[in-house]
Amino acid sequence: MKTSKKITFPKLENEFLENILRQLVNQHNIIQLFLVKNTSSLFSHLIIHTEKNSDAQELQQSKWVQKVRNQYKIDVQFIYSVKFYHKFSLGHPFIEFCCQLSALIYQNEELGDSPIIVRNWKKYKKKINDFKERFYHDHDLHQSQVQNLISEGSSNSVFTSYARLIEYDLEYLEELYSGNNLNSLGLDERINNLIEYIPEIQKYFVKNSHSKYYLTELFEKAKEATADDDVIYKSEMYEAVSIAEQSLYHLIENRLDELKKRIRKQSFKVQKVSNMIGKESKDAILETAIETILNFVEAEQIYLYHQITYGEKTTYYLMLISEGAGNEKLSLISQSLKSRMNGKYAFVLISHSRCWIQKNLYHTQSFFTSIIQEKCLIYSSSPYHPEFHWEVPHDPYHADLYFHYISTKNSAFQFFEIANNPKGNYQGLEYLFSLFFLSFCRTYIFVKTYYLPNYLSSQSLWQLCLYADSDIRKYEYLIEQFWTNFFPYLDRHMTLHHKLSKLDKEEVGQMNIIVEKLMYELHNLVIEGEILNFEEN
Repeated sequence: MKTSKKITFPKLENEFLENILRQLVNQHNIIQLFLVKNTSSLFSHLIIHTEKNSDAQELQQSKWVQKVRNQYKIDVQFIYSVKFYHKFSLGHPFIEFCCQLSALIYQNEELGDSPIIVRNWKKYKKKINDFKERFYHDHDLHQSQVQNLISEGSSNSVFTSYARLIEYDLEYLEELYSGNNLNSLGLDERINNLIEYIPEIQKYFVKNSHSKYYLTELFEKAKEATADDDVIYKSEMYEAVSIAEQSLYHLIENRLDELKKRIRKQSFKVQKVSNMIGKESKDAILETAIETILNFVEAEQIYLYHQITYGEKTTYYLMLISEGAGNEKLSLISQSLKSRMNGKYAFVLISHSRCWIQKNLYHTQSFFTSIIQEKCLIYSSSPYHPEFHWEVPHDPYHADLYFHYISTKNSAFQFFEIANNPKGNYQGLEYLFSLFFLSFCRTYIFVKTYYLPNYLSSQSLWQLCLYADSDIRKYEYLIEQFWTNFFPYLDRHMTLHHKLSKLDKEEVGQMNIIVEKLMYELHNLVIEGEILNFEEN
């Protein structure tokens, strides 16, 4: 338990809740508290950002949460770090609106590098437009499926498909009004919960009883009839269901527009938050890193070409120009740095000799010219190192991308063959999973930056993917939810071992989702993006 300390929340103006929150931050790893007072809605929103998922789930069930909601009309939502930053990276409008600097009522001083949303409107505008496009795209797919089933006369399937579409709509409404979804509940409960946020929703559903709805009962009958191989004929209900669904769709559109306007208005009041890691502190960290590196290799130069703070950790991206700093040496350096930094700072290391860089400029120059600059140089063993002979003009191209892409694709398909084996024989699947991840990361980085990295650790490769395009972070929640430590698991299976596979169906399912989503991302980037104009079967 943490040492108790006196903390005040001047914006709260609620003594009961203030006492609870003071106890909360003294007993748990609470990173931030955000409060948005109600203006156009029934509820105020209190967002509590925790370090761990287990804390968020446990605390959300506290009795005081419901009491505060009922008595003071304050909706309390606990959200853990990985989920918080995942939603932030997606431009989630509710999180963007509620978790601004102006709404901050507490930040853990010991976790001072936890970012607050301070991006301006111009930067966020693309995010919210992408968020809306994802909704419209998936909604259209659901709707097309319904229309196809109607034309085929499959009444049972029409209603079950409509049920999925309405569930999809309800999920978005829940996320946009409360920042969380209630997928584990039935449709009746979800509609009743939304009435508190959107009283208008009552107009779209006819009640069978006090808390049950005719439409949800119809969906349930269609599901039962399908299971029993029966047929229900309710085609006259199609239009009524369609009207209800379209009404939900318009509610989502209205809420998106409302949040967009309010975020835009807020953005003009945003103040820049100074970096809580001072220059002296940063210099001390880099001095330690340089000292550690030089204990292992004779580096000619070291460049700091990128850094990012995410959650509680700051990651520094360093490039070494050095002879003999292969993967094994880089791994030893990384382990040494990890032990010296107490887990608060991380380093992504790449290394090449000066000669190798010069010989490979024909396809890597775009990557290296952005790094090998005076402003990025943090160490040089001599002022007389030769300069590179840059290609002018330089026309970047993806040498051998076809082979890298096809290799990744074939690894994915081979994985699917075994993962979907009806006999549950998963022998060797963990090695194929690791091979796919390695192949995906290297190909993704190559497409985005024209740089094909060495066979680094899986975590370093993933960090380079984040450097290549930060939007890939949207899949990090899958890594967080993996049944074991994701990156050590991959690294263990980069080398073949003669042993039995002990995977179960649920573990294979998690792997399957990761392979599907990453392969979908790569396919869209390379094929749909027309970087490659053909693809062999």
